[in-house]
Amino acid sequence: MKRDLVSDIKDMLFWYARENRIIFLPIHAFFLSIWIILCKLLFKRRIVNRNKKVVAFTSLYFNGNARAVFEYMTEKFEGAYNCFWIARNMTTYKHLRKLKKPVVYLYFPFIALNLVTNTSALVTNDSYLLFLFPHKPKTIQLWHGEGPKGITPNYKGCDAWCVPSEFIRERHIRLWKAPKEKLYICGSPRLDTLNNYLMGSKEKMLEELSIKDGKRIVLYAPTFDVGLWPWGDQYKGFEELCKFCKENNLILILRLHPLAKVNRMRIRKILKRYDNVYWMDMPTEPDTMKLLAIADILITDWSSIYTDFFLTRRPIVYLETEPDYYLKERGKSQVPPEFRAGEISKNNREFFQALRNILNKGNRYYGEQKKLFEIIYGKVDGKASERVVKVIQQVTG
Repeated sequence: MKRDLVSDIKDMLFWYARENRIIFLPIHAFFLSIWIILCKLLFKRRIVNRNKKVVAFTSLYFNGNARAVFEYMTEKFEGAYNCFWIARNMTTYKHLRKLKKPVVYLYFPFIALNLVTNTSALVTNDSYLLFLFPHKPKTIQLWHGEGPKGITPNYKGCDAWCVPSEFIRERHIRLWKAPKEKLYICGSPRLDTLNNYLMGSKEKMLEELSIKDGKRIVLYAPTFDVGLWPWGDQYKGFEELCKFCKENNLILILRLHPLAKVNRMRIRKILKRYDNVYWMDMPTEPDTMKLLAIADILITDWSSIYTDFFLTRRPIVYLETEPDYYLKERGKSQVPPEFRAGEISKNNREFFQALRNILNKGNRYYGEQKKLFEIIYGKVDGKASERVVKVIQQVTG
């Protein structure tokens, strides 16, 4: 328990430094310290015996599996559960306040005393935030993506770990000796969201995102170690992509990883020269599934975003970069690295040729994408969130 707590605090500080201005750390640390002391001294008993169980949700931003289940429960189980979101940055807090969703700011939980002190379960995409609660809630881990990058699962910190398929469950057991009793096959709630978007109106989504209609859309989503571009000068390389898309009448959406280390001023200067390029990181548009739904082509590397994109059966270009780091140094992964279906490029020349192949020949890997998707995720039936709710009910009694 203490080891999990220390690990959780280290993770929080790691992300804090990337998602909040460091000048606010002392005041945030002060308020959290006061909160933790109050929890230890005053909140040994739950303040209110509620008829409705309180369920907290969290993720780095308002997205992913946790968001999908949160929206499902607030709509379908309003009378049975009191659900709220724990925002870990002010961007998310303001966003949810604007949407009139129940939200608590992690660094000032005092205004939601009854909710936090009576939380029965925490549903998360990543961190367990154990320090926040005077009474340890049941924790349900949904995780944030199934990809080829190595991970180190923390089963001790959770009461249930939801996986999308039998294939992923068996990898958890075989690779990390996961306790079988904690693994639940539920499907992927975020992919139910993506599937709903794909069946909806693309024009409406483009209007919501303020993107011009009428052109094919390229989504560029590299993982954090790549930065902006993997080969040569990253800013010149990225501008070459902007120029290519402009010349070929394509819209380009840039979505950097939250941990990407880039010079944002230089990127803004580049974007001023290209009216066909949109910069949509998570603070601007947290809903990754919406961006996947409107994208006609995905460019990525070892990010787990590509396994989600398999559902669209649309073409993918992979940036082949640092395989030894992602596939060896980081350890074992939920999805084998060979589970890639698309155009693989190892340098600038191969990359732009891959894009030309797609523009001229379409998706040559449709069948392979379909096969791999069914292995990783099974079938998308729209009931993944419902199955997660059953897990919540089971672990909370």
